Amino acid sequence: MNKKLHIRKVERYTIWEATEPIEVDVEKLRKCDPPYEGNTEEELFEYLLENIWEDWDAEFTENKHNIEVYGEDALYDLMLEEGCYETSVYSDSREKGQESWFELGVPNDEYRKTGRFESRVNNMY
Repeated sequence: MNKKLHIRKVERYTIWEATEPIEVDVEKLRKCDPPYEGNTEEELFEYLLENIWEDWDAEFTENKHNIEVYGEDALYDLMLEEGCYETSVYSDSREKGQESWFELGVPNDEYRKTGRFESRVNNMY
């Protein structure tokens, strides 16, 4: 047994947060290039995914025609760029209870995923 063992308490929780809802103007998207031609929520989501959220070269959002039709600020809003919009927490698992456990082990810089701690024994279920 290692002479210098350490104990610690670990807690795991989940926080859900979201931006304020942004309205999608489907009729304006039908006039953009490429035009939205779908009729279902799933088709609209796929269109947004392909043309806005995964448009890495910004071809859709920087297209002059699309800016004229949808509006530059409104197109930018649809992008939901990380760090550009405040989010609000709407659920926090810590408010419903605690998921925690104790660990016995040693500090170890190679264990980065566990907070640089090598757990040898724990009561995590």
